[in-house]
Amino acid sequence: MKVKVLFLLALLLPISVFSYEISFNKRFTKLVTPDVLSTYVNINIENESEDFINKHIEKFSKYIKGNKTVQKKDGKFTLSPKYKYFKNTQKFMGYIGTLRYVIKSENANDLNKFIDDLINLENTFDRDNVKLMISSVSWNTSIELYDNSLDELRIDAIKWIDAYAQSLKNSLSKDCIVRNITINESNHQFLRAVNKESYSSKSVADIAPVNSSQEIHIEPKYLLECR
Repeated sequence: MKVKVLFLLALLLPISVFSYEISFNKRFTKLVTPDVLSTYVNINIENESEDFINKHIEKFSKYIKGNKTVQKKDGKFTLSPKYKYFKNTQKFMGYIGTLRYVIKSENANDLNKFIDDLINLENTFDRDNVKLMISSVSWNTSIELYDNSLDELRIDAIKWIDAYAQSLKNSLSKDCIVRNITINESNHQFLRAVNKESYSSKSVADIAPVNSSQEIHIEPKYLLECR
């Protein structure tokens, strides 16, 4: 029995001695066209009367919530007291009400119309009390498009390593087995094309920035064993 065990170990020894591992990274990229426009809307209202602020905020809130052509995210209203300081003396000046929204749309015309109507609503109020601020507009890659693109890249990465392992077998006359694949993905939050202009309290037309392709990438780390 002891002789048989030693014989089996002798057969396995060459496989262990002449096997080796290959570890390396490879980058896979895909260009996508961002599919969602987004902007930030702030409405600031200042007045001595809390009731005045609430009534005016309600008019903006009603318009924003009632608009069905754009997506509304992260709606938030805050009301804060306003003070003026003079010679270490604090004087109450009234209140500041702020309504904030993230506005998104896949259609530039819908977003333009929404903003134009919002500005027209602001123009019906006293500009000393009511201030509308609209941030720069940016193209963003939606989560759905981003995830679908990553799925395609992962499939490409797996197909590539299978073909590469086969090519090693043909060129080295060794069996190369994929032992592990670790994938590092690009960060979705940076996939945006920003328009550097800002728009505030004026008529707006064609505010969408140029939509340029953005790169999504993965960098798989491969571990192969050849013997």
